[in-house]
Amino acid sequence: MTEAARYAVLAYGVLMILGGILGYVLPKTPSKVSLIAGGASGILSLVAFFIIGRSRVPGLAIALVISAGVAVMMVPRIKKAKKPQSTIGIIGLSAVTALIVALALALGE
Repeated sequence: MTEAARYAVLAYGVLMILGGILGYVLPKTPSKVSLIAGGASGILSLVAFFIIGRSRVPGLAIALVISAGVAVMMVPRIKKAKKPQSTIGIIGLSAVTALIVALALALGE
């Protein structure tokens, strides 16, 4: 389960970075917040991916905090977003990643 969680964290990190870049490039008014938040959470997730390979529990804990934190922080933005589909997608991706990581922590190797 740990390897599945590790690669879920890798995919999550890459998708968050790409989402941040797209949130900056695609709209008529570029969103620096999307670029910074997506980039930061993505890079931290990639760091967690490498830490999981060396030290399972700390890496999974970092990944859980990042993915659950992003999901929780995005919930209030649903009402504020002009296009809530992307916000809902981020919440869903973050929640699924958090669930996979939490299961890996609970089940062990």
